Order: sequence, then C-alpha cells, then structure tokens
Amino acid sequence: MSVPLKIASLIFVLTLSEPRALALVKLPGVFSDHMVVQRDVPIKVWGTAKPAEKITVSFASQKVNCVANKHGNWNAVLEEIQTGHAGELKIQGENTVVIKDVVAGDVFLCAGQSEFMSTLKHMALNNSAGKDQPNNKLRIFVVPKRASAIPLGTLAGSWIASDQAVPLDCSALSYRLGRDLQYNLKVPVGVIDCTYDDTPIAAWISKDRLMQVDSFKALLADPVADTTGGAGKPKPTSVYNGMIAPLIGYGVKSVCWYQGFSDLGFASSYRKLLPILIRDWRGRWSQEPELPFVYVQLPSSTFRPVKAPTNWWAEIRDAQASALALGSTTMVVTNDYADDRQLQNKTGLPSRLAAAIRHSLYEDKTALVGPQFESYGNESSKILLRFKHADKGLVLTHGKDDISGFEIVDIKGRVFPAEAMVVESHVVVWNAQVVNPIEVRYDWKDAAHATLFNRENLPAAPFKISIRL
Repeated sequence: MSVPLKIASLIFVLTLSEPRALALVKLPGVFSDHMVVQRDVPIKVWGTAKPAEKITVSFASQKVNCVANKHGNWNAVLEEIQTGHAGELKIQGENTVVIKDVVAGDVFLCAGQSEFMSTLKHMALNNSAGKDQPNNKLRIFVVPKRASAIPLGTLAGSWIASDQAVPLDCSALSYRLGRDLQYNLKVPVGVIDCTYDDTPIAAWISKDRLMQVDSFKALLADPVADTTGGAGKPKPTSVYNGMIAPLIGYGVKSVCWYQGFSDLGFASSYRKLLPILIRDWRGRWSQEPELPFVYVQLPSSTFRPVKAPTNWWAEIRDAQASALALGSTTMVVTNDYADDRQLQNKTGLPSRLAAAIRHSLYEDKTALVGPQFESYGNESSKILLRFKHADKGLVLTHGKDDISGFEIVDIKGRVFPAEAMVVESHVVVWNAQVVNPIEVRYDWKDAAHATLFNRENLPAAPFKISIRL
C-alpha cells in the first residue's frame, strides 16, 4: 500500500533575454491557463529575472516576495492548497504574468511509447456515458514529441480543459484514464501525456544514471544526436532530455508507465533499466522512494520476428514484474488481452489501469489488481502456490485442450504440463511423472492463455519460480 504522497507542485517561470537585460517573463507551455497543480502539498515557484529584481508571487490569497540572485534566478514557496481551488497565479516583477483558471487536484504523468496506443484523432469517442461527458475538471497537457542531445528547460504546448476541446493528439489511453479517474475521484484531474512511438527504455533515462551501466558508457561518451524528425529510433537519453527534463519537479501524484515493445529480445537489460529509470525519476523529483509508479505489463502476443528466440514476450513481462521489488510500484497485468481492440476499449485497459491507481494510491476497496504469486510450499511432488490480491478466492478456467496454464520442470530440465486445482486463494499443481520438481511456471509463453483469475475477474500475473528440493 502506498504511503500518502507529499511532493511539491513546482511551477517553472523562465524568461527570454533581450539586448539590454532579461525582460518579459516567459512561461513554458505546461504552465499555462487551465493548469492543474498537485493538491495538499507546498507549491514552489521559481524562475529568472534581472539580478536583484524583486519578485512577488500571488496565489490563493497568498503573497510571497523574493529577490533574484546575481545570476537572475529566484524561487518562492507557497503553502499547500486544498482540492478544487480555482484562481489566478500572478508573478510580478518589472512586468506581470497572470495564469488563469488554476485548480488544485491530482496530476498523473503518463509516459512511455506506442503501447499508449492510438491518438484520439484515430478513434471515435463515445460521449454517451456519464464519465465521458465533457467537464472542466479534467485537463490534458500533451508534451510535444522531442528528442534532444542535451536536457531542455522549456517546452511548447498548453493545458486543455476537456469541456473546451478534445485534445486529438493525446493518446487514447491517457485520455480515457483521466476520464475514469476524474469520474471516480470527484476531484480535478490533470493528465500529462508524455509519449513517443517506438522508443527503447534507454531513451527515457538521464545520462548520469545511464552512465552507471557498463554497456552504455562507451556509447554515451559521444554526444547524443537530436533525432527530432529523424527516421531512426531516438537514442539513449534523448527522449529524457527533450520531454522529461522540462517537466522535472512539476507536482505529480503518480507516474503511469507503459513501454517495452521496443526492448523485446533484451529482457536481461530491461530487468536492470526499469528499476534504474524509476530511481532516476524519483531522484529528479526529490521523491525517492515514495513517488508511485503504476505500470502496465505487456499483453499476450503471437508476434515474433523471424529467427527470434521463443518466449520474448514472457521474458520481458518477467523483467517488468521484477520492478515490484522496489516498493511504491503497482503492475497492471494484461495477459488476457491479445489484440488492440481489447486494449483500447475504454472498459478494458483504461478502466483496469484506473482501478489499480485507485486501489494502490487511494485505498479504494472497490478497486483491485490481479493476483500475484507470493510464496509456495511443497509436499512431496505437489506444490502449493499462494497468491496476494485474491482474498475472495481464485478461479481457474481451463483453456484450449484442457490446459491449466501451469507447467512443472523436472530435475533433468524437462517441461511437463501440470494439473492444477484451486483451493480458496491457493493453487495446488503437480504432474504424476515428476517426483522432484525444480521449477513451476504459469503462462510462460508469448501468447499467454490467462486461465487464472481472482473473483473480481482480473488475471494473475505470469511467473516462473525455482523450487528448493
């Protein structure tokens, strides 16, 4: 269960230089009208101005004064505000900038690659359901896709309140996740859609952290090319530089991560890099280890390049699951989804991801995640498997050819299909031909069968465990 989050909502205020000195304050797009600031935490405001210039920041009946240092940098901290407050944020120096219709709520950073699926302009929206009705309490910011050789400090764009327009360049999953959360939480929700197609995980990690991995040291010794508009995949650190660096510090309730397809075939590397990314971002946001990460495990798939080894998808799913050991992490299982239509359906993955967030961050007893292997016990040739998130029991639905999805490996390394029987929130597995099993697997296939569910109809995560003889 996640610890209540206390992170500062950070508002960057930057300026443009003119021949005489720094002049009019200029704000990056993410700090624009209709923005959502993270509720119930201190709000830090900083920026640049002329050296020794006096700055006044006003918001929510508060007024804070500060003075720019010799380099023109200044910062001010406002007290936290409660849910739903709407008003203007005013920054006054030699000129004044006013940001209108600022509200306090919960902000979610949705980041990753093309697994966030099609943009809204490629999909028909159904506005008939209550939670799909336009409302002013859902605001979206779409981060422009940008790869850069160096960390950037600004980015274009602006917040859009969903009662004003539908952000057609927003990913369908990010948008529908925001819809579901706002409808259920009854608070203003801000969604920062930060996605880039066909990007490997290394592109999303800072150079400092990635340099700690031996296999990247030589590559990062040379400058990282800016691949904006290029035909190739963004290089290591380049998406972090262009899309994450300008956001660092902006107050968020949680990171929602969905990525992995571009790392198929490199599961051993991914097993190292996903925890590095999580620690990297938590450190940058000064919220290590509390900043929650809710991420989506790759679904079932029959896709496999010619001559590719078997179990590509199984291996990367297992690498993703290993990040649960970090704490303040929640994994959404999708091995029962086998095509884009299931993933994109608003009652499918968006609803499941939102339920996982409500369960882990808000202690919502009506929302759950799928069963996860917890421990085992063995008696002779039978193995008792224990699961968490299965308080109401488990259901085993045998698939094609009456298979259970479970397998047992004998001492010679031979793999046998296993008999399986559910006992409340446990599963007993065995095979009459295997006296001393050394390994138990569940759904250890690229095209998973997803036969084990909890009573809430959420699929169990695939796993592979060694058994001590």
